[in-house]
Amino acid sequence: MSFESFVKASAASWITSKARLNLQRAGTEIARRVRRQGHELTYFHRVDDPYSQLMVQVLPELKERFDVTIRPRVVERLPAAMYPDPARFEAYSILDSARLARLYGLGFPHTALVPDRLAIGMASRFLAANEDHPDFFGLAEELGAAVWRQDVTAIRKLCAGADMGEQRLEENQKLLRWLGHYASGTIYYGGEFYPGLDRLDHLERRLNALGLGDGETHFELTRLWQYALSNLDRSITGRTVEFFFSVRSPYSYLAMEQAAKLVEAAGVALRLRPVLPMVMRGLPVPAAKRRYIVFDAAREARLLGIPFGAIVDPVGAAAERALGIGMSLPDDGSDMAFFRSFMTAVWSEGVDGNSEKGMAYILEAAGLPARLARIEVDADWRIKAERNRQDMLHAGSWGVPTFRVGGTTLWGQDRLWAVVEALRHD
Repeated sequence: MSFESFVKASAASWITSKARLNLQRAGTEIARRVRRQGHELTYFHRVDDPYSQLMVQVLPELKERFDVTIRPRVVERLPAAMYPDPARFEAYSILDSARLARLYGLGFPHTALVPDRLAIGMASRFLAANEDHPDFFGLAEELGAAVWRQDVTAIRKLCAGADMGEQRLEENQKLLRWLGHYASGTIYYGGEFYPGLDRLDHLERRLNALGLGDGETHFELTRLWQYALSNLDRSITGRTVEFFFSVRSPYSYLAMEQAAKLVEAAGVALRLRPVLPMVMRGLPVPAAKRRYIVFDAAREARLLGIPFGAIVDPVGAAAERALGIGMSLPDDGSDMAFFRSFMTAVWSEGVDGNSEKGMAYILEAAGLPARLARIEVDADWRIKAERNRQDMLHAGSWGVPTFRVGGTTLWGQDRLWAVVEALRHD
């Protein structure tokens, strides 16, 4: 490892470590006590966000279980730069929210319609003006349901005669940016963000550790995945799962490690569909988003027991070399062994994938000849990677990691439980 790589990996290890997180949390708690403040959660709500529609149904229960106050903040617009393909993201989020609603027994229209812009504006301003209402979450749920039904008459009736919170919306959007995040349906507490139902388990554990709750976690997709993995049946053996991923995506790394367990446990065939990283296609990833992704991937990795943190970013030549070598290998398990080895090395071992020595180490760890690090690879890998990306877009996803099972598209490293469900029923 070069000195530069060592420094980068060491810095990343500290930034993503549990020790640094505990130190930050201790400082936050000391500051809270000095100011004699209570435990306050800030929740950012957006009327036309389907994940927000689920959140307002569970937050009253969360408030009952934990000694906290929840301060709602209504936002209307999200930073465009954070979402490279807003239309696909919106369409997928509706389907995904319906899936989560079934999982948790929540209300969400099975045939949700894309909300009317006028209705969104009216409902957003009404809720912004009523953030201090004692039944804010009830109002938000009722209004949201009307918005998703496109029931403009009901929305007008609910909002009749109300003050409109235009200025509050602008203030809330500035606050979300200033705190360093970009998504609605998100809770902020003590320097950390918890977006949607998917990350409430992390918040529950944190609050329980402070002695504020009932000691339980009600929202834990990881536990659901572990249950699915330990209760597999032969009906899915031999089925194929397409896996679209990027070697520069930490979520792809976590998804690959979990998918490997599914392959080993159930005899499922994993068809690898690597794509070129976003930034190498000219799509910028803003700093706030990069910071959150690394932090979130680190806490998810700790929960899953996957090594993570000693990072040497493979952007550029390292990613190109990895795609060239990996896509030249046969799909008899050699390609998967290589990509797993590469991502493990660059995301958890501080290996520089751009050096010949680093690549030789990666190949040997995968059980492949180190000499492959020196071969000239066929430039056709670029065409194949672009074809994979186009197929991913046609499947309805905008980014990695994405799984495709039959006619079902699933996005995210935390949807392996849904992949198993799709294998059984699709």
